Formats: sequence, C-alpha cells, structure tokens
Amino acid sequence: MELKIPPLAQWLLIAALMWLLARWLGADTSYSAFWSLLVMLVLVAGIALAALSVLTLYMAKTAIDPRYPHKTVRLITQGIYSYSRNPVYLGLLVMLLAWNLYLDSLYATPGIPLFVAMITFLQIIPEERILTRQFGDSYQAYCRTVRRWL
Repeated sequence: MELKIPPLAQWLLIAALMWLLARWLGADTSYSAFWSLLVMLVLVAGIALAALSVLTLYMAKTAIDPRYPHKTVRLITQGIYSYSRNPVYLGLLVMLLAWNLYLDSLYATPGIPLFVAMITFLQIIPEERILTRQFGDSYQAYCRTVRRWL
C-alpha cells in the first residue's frame, strides 16, 4: 500500500514545524481582541468543515479512515463533496491557517504550501488512483466537475 503517513500525522508534523520556525526565528504574539477573534473564527470554520465531511462519510456508511481508501463502498458527490473532492483535508488546511494566524509569524507561513504538497502527493494522488480503480468512469466524471481542493 502506498499510503504511508496518515493525514493527521502529516498535519501534526507541519504544525510542529511551523511552531518551531515561529519560536526560533521570531513571532509577534501581542494579540488584539480582533486578531484573537479572527483566529477562533478560522479555527471553528476548519473544524466544522472537517467534521461535516467526516459526518457525511459516516452517514453514507462508507470508509472514513484515510489509511484504507480501498474500503470505500460508495462514491459521495453530494453536499460538501460537490464543492471539494477533499473537504476533510481542506478542513485540516483551514485549521493550519488558523494555527499560522495564532503563531503570528511569517516564518511559519511556508508550512501552509508544504502541507498542501505533502497531503497532495502522499495521500490525495494515491487515493485518487484507488478510487479510479474502484469507481471507474463515475469517479473520472466527478473529477472533471469537482476540483481537488476548491
């Protein structure tokens, strides 16, 4: 199996790297009430997006664990999945954006595109190959109409 690093582990690794960069290279941690509210709103949006995505998979009685996409029994194309093929990972990305805002350091910002690259190459592309084998033309049609991220 080509899926070796679970998405949450990738997220935690990047979040830790961002924290280290912010601490070692500098951060301005004097938050205003507005900044704190912004961080919370972005964080809640990311959590809600990921939770709604997982709930959609759960209600459809299909695979939730990203380590086993071959256990997917149903292709979900409605709801949040009609806007993004990977709304769980998009939710993780939004949470990472909130973390970046919280750290308040430009030095942590490269973690954002690094996470996108890691999750794309280590998780999403292998998942897409598996889902193409499982669902064939219907998955290909879905890919033509719904973008990978947004």
